[in-house]
Amino acid sequence: VSCTSGRFVYCDFSFSNIEWRVICVYAPNRDSERKVFFEGIRAYLESERMIILLGDFNCVCAPEDRVNQVPLRDQSAIYLSDIIAEHELEDVARLASTGKVQFTHFQGFSHARLDRAYISLDLAPLCDHYTVQPVSFSDHALVMFSLGKKARRQKWNWSLWKLNGSLVLDEVFKSTVNSLFEKLKENNQMKWGVKWELFKEEVKMNAIERSSLLNYQRQRKEKELRRELDILLSEESVLPGEFAQEIRNIKNQLEIIDAERYRGAVVRARSERLWCSEKPTKRALSDEQRYARQNEINEISYGHSVTRDKITIRRAFVEHYRELLGHCAPLQDGFDNEFLLLMPKLEEHLRISLEAPISVREIERAIDELSAGKTPGPDGLGSEFYKMFKWESANALYHVLTEAYDLNILPPSFLRTHTVLIPKSDDPVKLLSVASYRPISLANVDYKIYMKVLAQRLQSVIKCLVGPHQTCGIKGRTICTNIHVARSILECCDAFSSRVAMLQLDLEKAFDRVSHQVLFNILEYVNVGSVILDGLKMAYKNCTTRLIVNKDVSESVDVRCSVRQGCPLSPLLFAIYLEPFCLRLLQDERINGFRIQSSEVKVLAYADDVAVFCTDRDSVREVVTVASSFCKKTGSLINWGKCAGFWHGNWDATPSVFLNIQWTALPVKYLGVPLEHYRDSSRYWNEETEKVRTKAESWKGRELSMFARATVCNIFLIAKVWYVLQALAMSRINVQKIHRVFAVFIWGSVWERSSRTNLFRSVRCGGLGLSHLFIRQIVSRFIFLRDQNDVFLRTVIQVRMRNILPEFVVSSSTEASGSVRGYLREVLLSFKMLKVRFSLEYLSNVTRKRLYKDLVDVLLPVPLYRSLYSQGTGQDVLKRVKRMPIKPAVKSFFFGLHSGTLPVKSWLESRGIFVPWTTNCLLCKRPETIEHVFIECWDAVFYWDILQRTLKKGLSCNTVRYSLFAHRK
Repeated sequence: VSCTSGRFVYCDFSFSNIEWRVICVYAPNRDSERKVFFEGIRAYLESERMIILLGDFNCVCAPEDRVNQVPLRDQSAIYLSDIIAEHELEDVARLASTGKVQFTHFQGFSHARLDRAYISLDLAPLCDHYTVQPVSFSDHALVMFSLGKKARRQKWNWSLWKLNGSLVLDEVFKSTVNSLFEKLKENNQMKWGVKWELFKEEVKMNAIERSSLLNYQRQRKEKELRRELDILLSEESVLPGEFAQEIRNIKNQLEIIDAERYRGAVVRARSERLWCSEKPTKRALSDEQRYARQNEINEISYGHSVTRDKITIRRAFVEHYRELLGHCAPLQDGFDNEFLLLMPKLEEHLRISLEAPISVREIERAIDELSAGKTPGPDGLGSEFYKMFKWESANALYHVLTEAYDLNILPPSFLRTHTVLIPKSDDPVKLLSVASYRPISLANVDYKIYMKVLAQRLQSVIKCLVGPHQTCGIKGRTICTNIHVARSILECCDAFSSRVAMLQLDLEKAFDRVSHQVLFNILEYVNVGSVILDGLKMAYKNCTTRLIVNKDVSESVDVRCSVRQGCPLSPLLFAIYLEPFCLRLLQDERINGFRIQSSEVKVLAYADDVAVFCTDRDSVREVVTVASSFCKKTGSLINWGKCAGFWHGNWDATPSVFLNIQWTALPVKYLGVPLEHYRDSSRYWNEETEKVRTKAESWKGRELSMFARATVCNIFLIAKVWYVLQALAMSRINVQKIHRVFAVFIWGSVWERSSRTNLFRSVRCGGLGLSHLFIRQIVSRFIFLRDQNDVFLRTVIQVRMRNILPEFVVSSSTEASGSVRGYLREVLLSFKMLKVRFSLEYLSNVTRKRLYKDLVDVLLPVPLYRSLYSQGTGQDVLKRVKRMPIKPAVKSFFFGLHSGTLPVKSWLESRGIFVPWTTNCLLCKRPETIEHVFIECWDAVFYWDILQRTLKKGLSCNTVRYSLFAHRK
């Protein structure tokens, strides 16, 4: 069927036992005509068939789909996004493409992705091979994709099997595992290591058998329900109304089955945080498919060409990691004299405490600390299994580890891992290199429990071995300290007319190039004891890994160097491994660091991110010499081409290349924070605001409640903003701009229907729990001042703030400090604001979280729609509604009802919005208020009469907003 204008054609057909509808469109150029055109298409989308909607839409639904990312879209694009979301369609490009946006229309300087294809969510798993191919005869490109595959489906690789976390709740499976534990304890003829390996294999086989049976029963039940539904629908066609109740009951059961399927897709798509308070929909299947496609590696550079062959891609990675992990670099002599002797040694009583035998209680504590939902190792047993059988597992592992220390060998499964490859960049060109992927080890959970026990012990003494310059993985230290120190050095240079050169060293493949022998020598020298040292020697002896590439497992790769990224102990081990180098720099008298009074900063480290501060060129030369010597003696490697430095302050010359390293005259980005904006960050925050707005635009079109939209803001939109905001100043104007972006996104409109402050109150108190950046900013600045433990930062505060904050800062310094600006000015204003509102006794002890909540209560007024009923029952009604497994639109509707922001005529008129004809109800001729629409109007009176009789309770607008939902527990 087509239209006379040639702008629309659709075809219905049946293929492969599926009913299809393909709709091809060519939308008008004008906005108004285009919206009318889309309104006409809507009726054809309301079908039970599988929908494929494609063509030239002449508009874009996301800012990133055009060269000029205009934040505002035309009305036709907004309407198109709505009908796409309403009819559960998915953009094929978003589903299949993992690279940058590929424009399909090129005209002058206004390129855009006008030619698109949308498919039903049920087709998402079948979609593949999306490509955009330019053609010579048109300024539009050819868009192609495929549905289904001709190739035989890849056989399931049992090496990737993982225990379904919900299976541990099955009583039959629990009983089977308990009997296996009893069998494990009774068999005294075999060693514990052997028994444990056989036990895990038996658990795996029983889990596969039980889950297969349960899955078969679920599928059979679903088939029976759908067959019954077809029969009842046929009978219903003959006798209308006769089987309505039976049909409704079957549909409810099918809806429960679908909800379980969607919930499983949410888990596999790693999107639990987004869906935590929402009822999963069919959209979760699309999220799962998109997540799976993101992990695929479709092409890689191998030899002198780019290959798309899966086997060749796997071979390229195997060869790379065999070369990287399987060969230890030759080491030069002299490490002990130049580096090792600088390391401190643990006192004897600390060594004795570390050498105590591993206890069952330590193992149980390690099991309690396991994170849920993490991917397990080769044996497939996740943390849920060990948490469910904590006591039995802890006792078994105690015997396994005790025996391992006696025999000096761990069970074979402890030495085997899988390695997944995570892209370091979004750039498709960079991703052609095998070095652009970060290897993350997936160790078995029993191995992780063992490493957690060792990590707990090493954590108790790590501050005796690693200085405050290293902040990664050490409790009580944060990455923010490094950033604050770097920024404070720049500010002190400005205040005292001094200078500094900051050099960032790039340790290439730092974790993968750790020499086991060097690491063991350091641990032995610092006197950590035999439990940790012998345990690590057992863990790294003859260990292997297998790479997971495109859902396939490679052959084994021997691991003769590296510490495993993903292992609980690795951050501490790497800090100890790098410490001799840091101490060598700190104790070198030829290196002059940045000094303020008696405090000096030479080196800062966060894992392998090392920054060195010097005040003369000779110091920089010495740093390069020491770094080169460390690499030669340990097998590490510094990529001098990626190292970066900058000159700051009153240098006589600022060369762009010095010692074959690139230098700039402006501060560079450090640990993700753009230090070049430390003086004035307005331009940076304006750019970030536009990026946040663009991200918020990309979330539009999803069926999310207002509660979920607030969650999106708190988790996905605020994260990067808050990370930088902890270290750089931000004006109130920029805060309000970002808050405006959040409010527009949450309301789904540029019109905010109530005071914005209501959104920041907790859900229990009538808001949405949106994070208030300004209040968090105040709390962060005050905690920085009150709880500062870093010696250098404490000196900076004493020198620069002693005159402007004498009631809090005590200092003997007489050095002229001048005025403060930027971050320190915010610290000063935050303290003064808090001092006015709270006592010093309260401020000296309050926690960060408590202070934020109290500031929200003090600074933000109680919403008007809650103030009159603040003492009544049902105050947590919004919290309960948020947790209900109901449609997102229903949750948003109830929030509007609760907050009095539903667009009834009287409310619109009170907001100054023109209401045509009259504000009266057309049926009752009385003012159309919320109370009238839902309680008094004749359209609703019969419904409410039945409901009141059911509840045996009179209803008013107040009881609808509070008490009614209190009964739905």
